[in-house]
Amino acid sequence: MHPNAFLKTYWRLELRPQIFVAMSFSSVYDQRFASVIKPAIENVKIDGQPLKAFRVDNSKTGDSILTDILEGIAHSQMVLADVSALGRDAVTGAAYRNGNVMYEIGLALACRQPQEVLLIRDDKERFLFDVSTIPHMHLNFGEPDKARYLLRDELVARLRQRDYFRDARVQLAITQLTAEELKFLELTFDYDRVTVWGRELTGLTTWNSIATSRLLDKQVIQIAGQFDNDGKHVAFMFTELGWIVQQRLKAGLPKFNVPAPSPTVHLTGDEAQDNTVKEV
Repeated sequence: MHPNAFLKTYWRLELRPQIFVAMSFSSVYDQRFASVIKPAIENVKIDGQPLKAFRVDNSKTGDSILTDILEGIAHSQMVLADVSALGRDAVTGAAYRNGNVMYEIGLALACRQPQEVLLIRDDKERFLFDVSTIPHMHLNFGEPDKARYLLRDELVARLRQRDYFRDARVQLAITQLTAEELKFLELTFDYDRVTVWGRELTGLTTWNSIATSRLLDKQVIQIAGQFDNDGKHVAFMFTELGWIVQQRLKAGLPKFNVPAPSPTVHLTGDEAQDNTVKEV
């Protein structure tokens, strides 16, 4: 599947308990995956659940492997890429890196935040300018115990930073909601994460199409399909971002006491001509 078609048509940010690993399929790198990368990932937990290392099976070819790569990058907690130098160019002598891995990094940057991508390498050659701003770290795979410990800590730090960013995104989404959108979302407080709703489920006599359109644009809700009875009414459900927003709203927004307005003083006659400030 072409990446552009996947991202525009099929992609939904639903994260699975795994980290996508992009690295060379060469058997030379199997040991670093088995002794460092895989156990480091499996020692990280999210909500009490250990993560898995998702590495695409190199036996697949063509559209099959590309679809698995896109699915893995889009739906993993984060992307970990081994960009270690493979050798040196015969003409320039400069170190070169795995082209397939660099391609997967490009896909990751198209649909994930920078905090959700981590590059690792075992060399200290000059790094590529195009990816030099992406978080990366040097690991000595010749010391697997130390490398495993360092990688685990870095993964935890990246995931924590990712959560801070997501929390900021949720807060931003809430502060940008209009009064109509807030009223719209209040109607969903009894729904759970997988509820599909619309006019048929809510029993509304009027449908706030403006609020719906804005919430779709803000990726708070998404289209899930249509109702079977007439096919005219669209069915909606929450995105991952929208579900968190709904839960925050359900818990209640901050409350403020609005001070009573100051009494209005009406002046008549000569008093109206007196500009002296008077204590009321």
